[in-house]
Amino acid sequence: MASDTTSNEYGSAFSDKEPIGGRGSREDLEAQIAKLREDVSGIAESLKSMATGTAGNAREQAFALRDDVYQKGEHYLRQAQDAASDLEEQLSEKVRAEPVKAVLIAAGIGYLYAKIFR
Repeated sequence: MASDTTSNEYGSAFSDKEPIGGRGSREDLEAQIAKLREDVSGIAESLKSMATGTAGNAREQAFALRDDVYQKGEHYLRQAQDAASDLEEQLSEKVRAEPVKAVLIAAGIGYLYAKIFR
């Protein structure tokens, strides 16, 4: 004798003839499950598109930040090079204006360096 009960993939038993708990037939329950699956699938697609959009925005922001840091680094490098050039010019002018004093200062620094690191 064949049973009127079947099992679905979740292991639940449904009767083909009797309503479950008085709420509806097996077909109604299967329709609700199908609707839930569609809803979950739609939610998953929405989350996927939101994550893709967020990742794209984060990537764009990272590239913009990288470019900004690169430009600021170049700017500060140029400023440091300009300051070093100005200092070199000032030092050259001082040496040309007072060569004897510059030689004596250089000799004094050399003497101190030799005494310290001997």
